[in-house]
Amino acid sequence: MQADFCWPVLQLTVKYKGYKVFPTRNDNFQDYFQPAIKTKAPWRLLIGIIIILMVYFGFFGVFGVVFVWVAGVDVGPAMLEKIIQGSDPLSVILLLTSFAGLFLGVLAAVRIMHKRGFKSLIGPSWRQAAHNFWIAALCIAILSLGGLLVATIFYPPIQPIRQMELFTWLSWMTLGIPLLLVQVSAEELVFRGYFQQQLAARFKSRWVWYVLPSALFGLMHYDPETMGSNAWLVVAHTTLFGLIAADITARTGNLGAAIGFHFANNLFALTIVGLDGALSGLGLYKSAIHVSDEAAIRSALIPDFIFLIILYGLFMLWARNRPPW
Repeated sequence: MQADFCWPVLQLTVKYKGYKVFPTRNDNFQDYFQPAIKTKAPWRLLIGIIIILMVYFGFFGVFGVVFVWVAGVDVGPAMLEKIIQGSDPLSVILLLTSFAGLFLGVLAAVRIMHKRGFKSLIGPSWRQAAHNFWIAALCIAILSLGGLLVATIFYPPIQPIRQMELFTWLSWMTLGIPLLLVQVSAEELVFRGYFQQQLAARFKSRWVWYVLPSALFGLMHYDPETMGSNAWLVVAHTTLFGLIAADITARTGNLGAAIGFHFANNLFALTIVGLDGALSGLGLYKSAIHVSDEAAIRSALIPDFIFLIILYGLFMLWARNRPPW
């Protein structure tokens, strides 16, 4: 299996010169969702979702109560609000820690409702998943750094601002990187693992097992309070991200590449160059544009969105005559 997902592409419900550009239920994907077939009843998935939400919000609630108790009832609530904003390193670290609840929730749902374990969400081969993880992470890291370099050359006003000393930043990374891996793994286990597997086991329609989890993933990032008028543009952008991850998962037959793709993307966005005013506290740099500048944010998001679609198109031209990975 080749790690050919360095240039993933939006798979549309069309054919291009005989090539099915929409992801298919190929042999790799069939092997991936095979463990879900025995317990594919939709009611099990619905109860599984309830379990995930209960564990996640229960964990978050306990986390909040303990935090307020330790910090003190006078300042605890205000500090919790600060954590949600992610304006300093500790706030982002604590926010990432909260995703442990989502991680535990999906494992509980799979075990209780489907009688299967963690490995069944990752894929048949740990070795192949690990290989795909590193290849995907490396490809996205190179593209992200290259994109930033090109952007700062052609548009100097967006050049990032240094906000932390290197040694201090490296110290925070000893906690930040493992917790970031927990965060992205939890989201991938839920959307590209649990949801995509269970839906593919029950429904043949790609609109269900491919599009639906990606749309839900995008809606999860709807935040008008932070992003203002750009909130739905962020949802569209994140949905596109979800479609890429879902496509990679279907083609490779494991979750490794999707986690690597997600990890490298969030590593760059949260720890290298954070968006000022939106979880930027852990970044070595922060953007010169503040999240409250809606016009500037939109001017950055739209070209990025278009660039991503162009990359998809280039990938379609390259991959149209290739078999599934």
